[in-house]
Amino acid sequence: MDKPVRRRLSPDARKLEILEAAERLLQARGLQVRVEDVVREAGAAKGTFFHYFPTWDDLLETIRDRLVSEFDAAHPLPSEVAGPVDWPTVIDQQAAAFVDFAAARQGIGQVLFHSDFAERRPTGDHAIVRLAAVIRAGQEADAFGPVDPEPTARLLYAAIDEAARAVAGGAERDPMVAALQTLLRRTLART
Repeated sequence: MDKPVRRRLSPDARKLEILEAAERLLQARGLQVRVEDVVREAGAAKGTFFHYFPTWDDLLETIRDRLVSEFDAAHPLPSEVAGPVDWPTVIDQQAAAFVDFAAARQGIGQVLFHSDFAERRPTGDHAIVRLAAVIRAGQEADAFGPVDPEPTARLLYAAIDEAARAVAGGAERDPMVAALQTLLRRTLART
C-alpha cells in the first residue's frame, strides 16, 4: 500500500491549512470534531497540529479570534471625524450584519461561543463591548436616550444572538431582523 505523498508547505501555509480544515469541520459537525478529524482533513500529521496548537483550546481560540476579526473588518464602526453619524442606522446595520454572520456559522459558533470552551476561555465579551461603544457614541451624539451602556448592551446582545439562532433554525430572516431593529430602537430611543 502506497503512502500518500506529503506536500511541502511553508509553516504559515501549513498552519492556515489546519485552521481552515478545522473551521470547515466545526461548521459541519460542531462539537463532534476531534484533532484526528482535523489532521485527516488537512492532510497533516498529528505532531504538526500540536506544533502550531499545543492544545485543542489554542486552536479554538485562534479560530474564534479569526472570526471576530473577520466580522470587525467586514463591518467597521464609523467615526464622526468625517461628519455626523446616524447612530440608530448604525446599530440597525450592525445587528442585521451580526444576525447574518452568526446564522451562517451556527455550527462553529456553538463550539466557539456557547460551549464549555467558551467558559474555559472567555472572549472578553467583545460583541458586548462593541455594542456598548456604539451606544455610548450614540448618546454622545444625542441620538440615544440615557441608558446604562454596559448592561443594556448585554441584554440587547442576548436578543441579537437569539435572533441569529432563530434564523439559523429556520425563522424568516426579514421579519426577525425587523422585530430586532424595532426592539433596539425602542430600547435606545431618547425619551
